[in-house]
Amino acid sequence: MNNAQASGAKKPTNNTEIRAWYKQQIAGIPANDAKLKAQGASLEDRAKAAHAIRHEARVGAREFMGTFESALLKARDFFKYGRLDGPSFDQLVGEAKKSGLSDAQAYDKIINSSQRTNQAVDNVYAKPQAKL
Repeated sequence: MNNAQASGAKKPTNNTEIRAWYKQQIAGIPANDAKLKAQGASLEDRAKAAHAIRHEARVGAREFMGTFESALLKARDFFKYGRLDGPSFDQLVGEAKKSGLSDAQAYDKIINSSQRTNQAVDNVYAKPQAKL
């Protein structure tokens, strides 16, 4: 059971609602990062926290989807990342470092990218008729 289900919030029932829920989860990353930074958390810990929020949003959104749609996204992730549920934190750090970034730059990149959604997916799921 994900956070939305546990809190008693209305379960999203179509693509548009699921995407809105997902984006709402992601929207909390900057405030969480600012709070962690103010508490003196390391850049690495802040990046791990941002990745975790994004990952949980991904997994949670898929729990709301129908079996077929969720399976398609899992297959996409498997072929892209070798994992059913998206890239691991270590994979993202490794990719960033392969492109020449330092650890600190990789962590910054993860924090920043965790706050952005895929515009193409946003456009597809912006259609109110889209049902899961």
